[in-house]
Amino acid sequence: MEYKVLKATITKEFQVRLRAYPISFMVGCILTSFYTTFGAWLMYHYFFRGQLSDSFTGLTGTSDYMSYAIVGSLMYLFVVRTCLNVSRTLMTELWEGTLESLMLAPFRRVAYFLGNMLLQTITTFGETAIAAIIGVVFGLRIHEFNLIEFVVAVLISLYCFFGVSLILGCVMLYTRNTYITQNTLFTAMFLVCGITFPKEYLPFGLKVLGSIIPVTDCVSIMRASLLGGMPQAQVVKLAIKALAVGTVYIAMGMPLMKHAERIALEKMEG
Repeated sequence: MEYKVLKATITKEFQVRLRAYPISFMVGCILTSFYTTFGAWLMYHYFFRGQLSDSFTGLTGTSDYMSYAIVGSLMYLFVVRTCLNVSRTLMTELWEGTLESLMLAPFRRVAYFLGNMLLQTITTFGETAIAAIIGVVFGLRIHEFNLIEFVVAVLISLYCFFGVSLILGCVMLYTRNTYITQNTLFTAMFLVCGITFPKEYLPFGLKVLGSIIPVTDCVSIMRASLLGGMPQAQVVKLAIKALAVGTVYIAMGMPLMKHAERIALEKMEG
């Protein structure tokens, strides 16, 4: 049953993306990463005059700010695309008037969300690859590529992003709002998760907030796999922490999703 639900979900979502969403949607997502990279490039060359403080090198393990910022922007693109589309699946069903029928069907929620996640991951890999090529123009350099750490970073990131998308989906379904909810979360992640600068520069409260969002550790592990500058023991520690936090998000997200579904159906019936 779960395999059939997984396959059917992937097939359905692929047809929707193929027919309903033109290539301009993908271009718009790539431009988001481009603007982030271009903004970092302008700040580094014209505001900071190409100079970095010793504290930055000590905190990040690298003096290559552009590579640091570009890897962060690529991860930001990845988390936005995966979390946005997976979290909005049930809201899309609600808008299309099929949520009630879906709830009556004997489907497995895990397989349903995983199907959306897998398809979106494949799509996002293509978008991220194009954005990475653009990043090379702005100074992206791979200093110490570690294949094992890279694979671990990708797998852990997908696991954690799935958990974040479930929580975001619960909030969206409960509030029946996507625009304000998603943009508030993504703006907060951009600020506190170390996308373009170390989170250690933030006030204490924001640092704590960043530490409980698994995106922060996922970005750090990905940077370690591509840029180096982090001891392997620290990478393992961050990986374990990210897995633990991601598991908490998933464990909370699944039961909360059922509760949000019930409330959404009650609101539909007045």
